[in-house]
Amino acid sequence: MISIKELKENVKYFLNKRWFMIPLLIVTIMSFGFTLTHPSISVDDTAMNYYYRQNELLTEGRFFQVLLDKITGIYNFRPFVLDYLAVLCLVLAAVLWCSLFKKVSDNKLKLIVYLFFACFFVSYPLITEIFIYMGSNFEVCLGYALISFILFILSSDTKRRHQPGAFLATAFLIALTLSLYESLAVVYLYGIFAILILRFLYSDDSQNFKDVFLRGLYYVIPLIFGIVFRFLIDMTLKIILHLGTSTNASKEIHWDHGIMANLPKLIDGVTLSFFYNALVYLPITLFVFAVVATFILMFWQGFKHRSMTIAALYFGSVLSVFSLTIIQGIETPYRACTVFSVFTAFVFMLLLQFVEEGKFRAAVKKAAIVVLCIILIWQLNDINKWFYVDYMRYQEEVNVVNQVAMEIRSNYDLVKPVVFLGDYKLSDNINQYTSAEKTSLAGILYENLTGIVPEGKYAYKFVETNGDSFLDWAVGWNFENNVSEAHKFFKDLGYDFKADNYDMREKAYVLAKDAPQWPKKGSIFESDEFIVVNFGISDKFANQVKLN
Repeated sequence: MISIKELKENVKYFLNKRWFMIPLLIVTIMSFGFTLTHPSISVDDTAMNYYYRQNELLTEGRFFQVLLDKITGIYNFRPFVLDYLAVLCLVLAAVLWCSLFKKVSDNKLKLIVYLFFACFFVSYPLITEIFIYMGSNFEVCLGYALISFILFILSSDTKRRHQPGAFLATAFLIALTLSLYESLAVVYLYGIFAILILRFLYSDDSQNFKDVFLRGLYYVIPLIFGIVFRFLIDMTLKIILHLGTSTNASKEIHWDHGIMANLPKLIDGVTLSFFYNALVYLPITLFVFAVVATFILMFWQGFKHRSMTIAALYFGSVLSVFSLTIIQGIETPYRACTVFSVFTAFVFMLLLQFVEEGKFRAAVKKAAIVVLCIILIWQLNDINKWFYVDYMRYQEEVNVVNQVAMEIRSNYDLVKPVVFLGDYKLSDNINQYTSAEKTSLAGILYENLTGIVPEGKYAYKFVETNGDSFLDWAVGWNFENNVSEAHKFFKDLGYDFKADNYDMREKAYVLAKDAPQWPKKGSIFESDEFIVVNFGISDKFANQVKLN
């Protein structure tokens, strides 16, 4: 195929550019070197057997992940391997996105702007919200690469439009990609707008709104077919294997509660995620800056080109970034905001390109590069901070496990099952990184504008999965008829206590709800039937018990 040959040439172009690849690899190593060499157990790491071999992922519609496991067998808790594969895919994705931009811009972008896109893309700190999920980081990074590959193939075929085989093949690839991680659909959607913007600015295509719209529709139709293919494959597998539909993945549509009932909650959630957090959370700060910059470009280039088309493309690009939030009627969790890295890196790339091709003095152009280098250093510092926080969290919880295990071994009958209950609370050493203090600008605005006055010195937690307690998740009612994830964690650390079951947890809850919280004396106690470890019975845990 001509498109594959062209893709190889574009990829080879970047691989042969030392001043592109060397800085990109250095930035990648600086971003992920620590976490690759300091593995930690995080949410879902102990549950890979449940997800991949007990059909949980199939009930969630993520069949391509299961297929990859059947072929490669890589989905076990094996430190380094999956993380390393994820990083390789992320670098590949950066090169493929640059290859795509090179093609659709008719090779009119400067090499340095590709370099900054690639470096900003791989080091964007929000990826830490999903990268610590060892069962998902490889899928997301592979998805980035697949999306850029698919868009390149379609871009090669867009002028001929006489290859239905390639059209259907890309739709099938989209189905597989979306079954890796659903929010990758938003990455694809934003990629369409990025292509159309570059083609408007740098190709000899018609700039007429109708022609641009039809051009965009050519990319949208495979997405629609891909969504349909994914649904059909998902339903077929569930019928053949007699599977239900899981509720573990957050795919609910909240508009069914009514617009007036849901809109205030949506506004509050978006305000928290993108206003308060922009004051304390670097990836969100950069994202909000990119949104503002896009609106400035919308007005500036709309007037410059005297075209509503380019203005509509910039506006549509912002809408595409928020499309998941708009469709679901609830703010998108950060771990599903996979599009943010592509969007932010693309906007910075465009800004630098406009400076480079503008009639500015050399000193101004050098100053722009220096500013971007400083922002890149901020990103590198921030992404390492969150990986280090996760590692500190892991070390803290390892120490807790060791202390609890030593007390059980020393004082109790090990023939009895051990029941772990409650919500483990991380120390202030972790909370200081993940929560906004009341005295901070974000904390003051949060309290004044919401009227919420939380207890303690923190106003609210501004990250989502970063710094989350593994024990808090593991000591729950996660997977019915499976061994508690807390037991698996203890076993991984060398403490193979006899496991409990659901009935025992319900009985132990009655005994433990008025007991002291660990590490206080009496938080570990023994009944005739089992040993109980009480990490603290909160309202959240009590509600879990009622649900079960």
